[in-house]
Amino acid sequence: MVSDRHALLGGSAAGFVVDIALFPIDTIKTRMQSKQGLRSLGLSDLHKLKGVGAAAVGSMPGSALFFLTYEHVKRMNPGGGITQHMIASSLGEIVACFVRVPTEVVKQRVQAKLASSSWAGLRDTIAHSGLRGLYVGYGTTVMREIPFAAIQYPIWEKLRAAYNPEGSGWKSGVFGSIAGAIAGGVTTPIDVVKTRIMLSTTNEGAVTVIKQLHSEGLSAFFKGFSARIGWLSIGGFVYLGTYQTVIELFT
Repeated sequence: MVSDRHALLGGSAAGFVVDIALFPIDTIKTRMQSKQGLRSLGLSDLHKLKGVGAAAVGSMPGSALFFLTYEHVKRMNPGGGITQHMIASSLGEIVACFVRVPTEVVKQRVQAKLASSSWAGLRDTIAHSGLRGLYVGYGTTVMREIPFAAIQYPIWEKLRAAYNPEGSGWKSGVFGSIAGAIAGGVTTPIDVVKTRIMLSTTNEGAVTVIKQLHSEGLSAFFKGFSARIGWLSIGGFVYLGTYQTVIELFT
């Protein structure tokens, strides 16, 4: 079983590597899901990586908290199977979102050109909505992360147990890629709602956003689908491959 120290180390490394490496793809997805759309926001400034500072600040502690919780719950009932993996990953996401959501709010507002930098995004959000503004969309984010994790991690664990008993990092990454793509596709509509809420300048709630998306047509709920699938497929490989590799290095 993975110790708390190893979970913290592996989680921190995995979060940092995946968020920084895949930041451009994440920016494309965010712009596709925004009201303005990718055509309006464009890609000419993609190389500037605006918002990457917020991603870097939140990636390590958020991921570390997830894996700390995930592995701790798994140790409570070794061999608990799919149900335990679903519970452990869901609890891990709830805890991690306390760190992840504020950085996600700031990052996405910069990505959608609602702020010029991570610092400006943080300052403007607090000035406009107070500290509560940093947690706008928390509930929707958790609603997205729980089904995503409940799908991804049981698949990942099942594939690892069947085809990767030796704990190979690259195999873990391959299985993470498969699991991430499946989970990402299923939860795209919730991700679109979450993005719109976080980008709202009038503190729109989930019901209002869903009505707006409905008025745009069913396809609006799947904006950024291809980018999300690509991001989570590659991200699953990098994220869970890095996690397993670090665990093996320090075990």
